[in-house]
Amino acid sequence: MLDQGELFAIPNPCRGVCQTNNRGYCKGCLRSREERFHWHEFTPFQQQLIINACEKRRRKILQAKSAQTEDDTPPSPQYELFASSQPQLQPQPPAAGDLDGRPTSGEQGQLF
Repeated sequence: MLDQGELFAIPNPCRGVCQTNNRGYCKGCLRSREERFHWHEFTPFQQQLIINACEKRRRKILQAKSAQTEDDTPPSPQYELFASSQPQLQPQPPAAGDLDGRPTSGEQGQLF
């Protein structure tokens, strides 16, 4: 039985960046040097395997970047709510005419 990949030519995945990263893969298409130089010599099956490998490399890079950004984000201020290193809030002085902190006669019984 024929595979659909055998019926159609697989286009070259080159994106025109053509620079290598620290591992020797192209920054644009993530192919190795041999995969780029011998692309037209490979069978369609081999080309599909290379494209699958490039996609796997791309997912690995994206996963590493997302893990790195998660590590770089500062913790939420809520996590530090009860930390001892934060300055403590100072109590507010009582309002004028409210020397002992108890409500005045006009404020007694008011809930809102």
